[in-house]
Parts: sequence; structure tokens; C-alpha cells
Amino acid sequence: MRLDEDLARWSATSLPYMPDSKHNNDVECPTCRGLGKVPSNDPILNQNEQHENYKFVESKAFVHVGNQTNTNVASNFNNLKLLTEMDTIIGCVTDLLPEKASLDNPKEVIKSVQIRLKNTNSEEHIRAISDAVQVARNHQKLLKPHINLINRKIVQFLNSQRILYVRLACQSAGELFRTMRCTDRPLFDNIVTGLMNRTADKNQNIRIDANWALDKMVISIPPLYSINSLANCSQHKNPAVKLAQLRLMHCVTVIADPIKILSGITGLKKARQLILKNCVATIEDANADIRFLSKKLMQLLKNTCYESFCSSLVQDISWDELKIAEKNLNMEDLADILKKNIK
Repeated sequence: MRLDEDLARWSATSLPYMPDSKHNNDVECPTCRGLGKVPSNDPILNQNEQHENYKFVESKAFVHVGNQTNTNVASNFNNLKLLTEMDTIIGCVTDLLPEKASLDNPKEVIKSVQIRLKNTNSEEHIRAISDAVQVARNHQKLLKPHINLINRKIVQFLNSQRILYVRLACQSAGELFRTMRCTDRPLFDNIVTGLMNRTADKNQNIRIDANWALDKMVISIPPLYSINSLANCSQHKNPAVKLAQLRLMHCVTVIADPIKILSGITGLKKARQLILKNCVATIEDANADIRFLSKKLMQLLKNTCYESFCSSLVQDISWDELKIAEKNLNMEDLADILKKNIK
């Protein structure tokens, strides 16, 4: 079976070995924290690079493996605890934005940030963004009226050709996701799209920073906003971007709770539609790693509540997409579920 072959291939070639892992059901994620190499057939991402020390085990709640019952799965979704654990796991790679002592006069710093951002000197823009991030760590309310001005400069830096500017933009975006949680559109969407594009960058440090910032986004921003922005990258052709998108959608699904995603409560119906459509679109991708992550997310939802999952498929995707899902997920009784929904 194609799914079994993909799982076997992933286990044999893509996952580094950790001898001190205590749980056989833990799945090691090369992209967790944004610090490992993205498993892909993209030659850019398979180069020999000097980050062998970066080996992390993905939180067990984020990977549904083994024959867990629905009760056991649900017990993993204590959202507050999960978010706290994830923030600890992700850690911090903001080497360009080190922690400093709390500012004595944040209002004056904000004024200087505004002045520097209006300057034509790029070095002044770097100082302005760095100072803004420092203010955001302790004085979010003071910075809030000016956050869109800062975000516009971050978008500009994400599109820069200079490595320093791009890395600073990635790290700043991650910190501002964590502290400010601003979702004003279209700037929020532009930042997420810029970060997603940078997950396929030739420079490894940029890929690390972009993945880290996106990890911060999914644990800090409400699920619907995260899914909406991630779905904007569905047409991207680069396999590294597709892998990052599926990984992040999986994380958002777990944080939001798969039961809530399937039921569509609290405004999550649109998020469910976007997740299912994205998974079906990639479940037969030419890249085996993409197929694996797509099936992994679909199986998380399927194993959470099978009947709700089938009903969601019937409601949210087209007939042709439904047949693709049925074929790849071995859902032989989907026809019976379909009849119930039609009645």
C-alpha cells in the first residue's frame, strides 16, 4: 500500500536516530523548532551543512502514531499546557535581538523608532526594528499604535537581498508574534507569506529563522488567522514551502484541538475547510515527504473522530477530491457515511 510505503520510507531515511529517546511512539521531527533541515528532495535543502547538533523530538501531541484511542488522543489536548510546553521546546534563536534590561523611558524609544524609520539610511532602520522589539517585550500597549509602521518595514526587509536584513526581519517577526499578536491584514498575511517563502531560501540561517518565526506564529496567533495565512501559500511550487505549510497546519490543528476543528465550533469551520482542501491537494504530490505529512494530518483528524471526519469531508470538498481522499486513506465505508449525510 502506498501509505505504508511512505511511512516506511520516512522512518528509514528521513528521521535521525536519538538513542536516549524513551518512547517508541515519539516521532522525531527534523523541522521542529525550525532548527533542523527540512526533509525534502529539494537539493538546496539536502546539502551537507554544519548543524548536526540540532536534533529535536517533536512534541508527541503533534504526531499521531500508534493505535491510540480517541480518549487517549483527547487527553493530549490540554491547550494551555501544550502552548507552554511548545514555547519551551521552540526556545529562542534571536541572536540578532538579544534580551536586554527593561527600558527606563520606552516612550522616548518609540519616538526615536518613528524618526529612524522615516530616515533613508538602512542602518537606522535596523536600529529602529531592534529597539521596537525590545519595547514590545515589556511595553506592548505603548507600541501597539505604531505596530503597523514597524510591520511594513519588516515586510520590506523580508523581500531584501541582504542576508542580515532578512534574518533580522524573520527574528523580529517571531518576537512580535509572541509579544504583540497583531493580525491586522494585509500586513499579517504579507509577513507570513514572506516567511513561508524564506523557508526555501538557499541560506540555512535564513531557513532556520523563518521556520522559528512561523513556529512562534502558530502558538501565539488564533488558529483561524494562522490557517488563513498559511493557506495563501497553497499554490507554491517549492517542496520546502509545502512541507513547512503542512507541518504548521498540523501544529495549529493540535493547538486548536482536532475535535473543535472537526466540529467547526468557535468559527473554525473555515479553518477545517482550508485544512482538508490543502491536504487533499497534496496527498498525491510527487514528493514523498509531502505526501507523508499530508496523510499524517488527515489521519490525525480521521483517528480523532472517524464519523465527524467523514462528514467534514462530504461537506467541505468536491466529489473528485472526495474520491482522492477515499483512495489514499482506505476509507471503504465512506459511501455509507455519504448516504447518511445526503438523507
